[in-house]
This record gives sequence, C-alpha cells and structure tokens, in this order.
Amino acid sequence: MGALPSRRSSRRSPSVLHLPCAERTVGVEAALRLPDVMVLVVEDTCAVIALRNWARREPPIWRRRARRCWHAEGRRLRAEKARVKDLAARCLDEPA
Repeated sequence: MGALPSRRSSRRSPSVLHLPCAERTVGVEAALRLPDVMVLVVEDTCAVIALRNWARREPPIWRRRARRCWHAEGRRLRAEKARVKDLAARCLDEPA
C-alpha cells in the first residue's frame, strides 16, 4: 500500500502561493504584508479564472463567427497573462 505517495505529501507548502500566470511563487507572509504582492496575487487569480472559463466555453468548429470572437477573447486574455507576468517581474525582481 505504501507505493503511492499520500495526498498530503504531494500538496504545496501552505506558506507559499503558486501564481501560474506570473510563473512564480510568493510567500503568504509577503502577500499579506506587501500591498503590491497582494495585488499581484489577486491579478494572477483573476487571470487564471478568466482563462479557465474561456477554455471551457470553446464553441463548435461550425460556428465560425463565435469561434472568431472566442479566439479574439483568447488573445486578450493571453495579453492579460503577459501583463501579470510583467507585473510579477516589477514587484518581485526590482529592489524596493
């Protein structure tokens, strides 16, 4: 029975937040203490939710106009993801 890792061992540390759009991790303490980092966490969370929602709503291939709109929305969301990644670089890499 011990061949598979337990669910508990595969979880991330509760003191670290993973930001998928920013491709970074930040400490919970930093997010709570520093307003810019908290803004980054919120922006990343919103971008992830929007991207997942967008991917779930893919229209059928025969609905050409709907697909064009869907693709345009995807481009806007990917631009937003890039903006969040840039925000992470400014918040986390530049000296305070």
